[in-house]
Amino acid sequence: MAGERGRVPSVEFVCAVAAERFGTAGSCLVVIGTSGVAKVRSASGALAVRIAEIEVTVGEGPIRDALELASPVLVGDLDAVRVLRRWPLFAPLAVEEGARACFAFPLAVGVVRSGVVVLLNGTPIVPEPAILRDALLFADLLLARMLGEQVAGGGTVPGPAEDEFPLVGREVHQATGMVAGQLNTHPDIAFARLRARAFAEGRRLSEVAADVVARRTRFVPDPGTE
Repeated sequence: MAGERGRVPSVEFVCAVAAERFGTAGSCLVVIGTSGVAKVRSASGALAVRIAEIEVTVGEGPIRDALELASPVLVGDLDAVRVLRRWPLFAPLAVEEGARACFAFPLAVGVVRSGVVVLLNGTPIVPEPAILRDALLFADLLLARMLGEQVAGGGTVPGPAEDEFPLVGREVHQATGMVAGQLNTHPDIAFARLRARAFAEGRRLSEVAADVVARRTRFVPDPGTE
């Protein structure tokens, strides 16, 4: 173990230990940069990355709620009726991808929100109180490590996340700019159009963005908007 060798464990190491400790099918750490932009820093398995991407596409879900509320979001069964009502777009897609339980723990102190650690499972589960207490301890440890990294690197502590929650990669940003030019519109509207296209076609946001960048897909203004 890293700690046993006298070295301070990294953020990625703590995430991996947390996933193993709780026996979950996947985990991811979503962090907030100084500009308020969210991104996946660490993930175990494709499921965790896909769940985060689904949230961006549909604009709802446990990661967003954990960030906005600065409170844990614990969902033992994503296919439950009350969950489907809470997240009518996110929940069915998450279940379709193979996620049935999701536990999101914000990394926050007061108004400072550094990110969210997410644990996913492929079957519905009801965690015991002791497990939840341990998960909160892991979240506190991750927050301490992240703040320690920022201080050591001379960086500043990030502020609250922006409402738009743009958890996307560079290619999506590039595609957003291209769509904004094609439609002669604001980037926020272009990003919304990208998300809508991905949702309507049942595709990943990154896939639609790749098609735009490669010029396989072009957006045209709606009739009467020019």
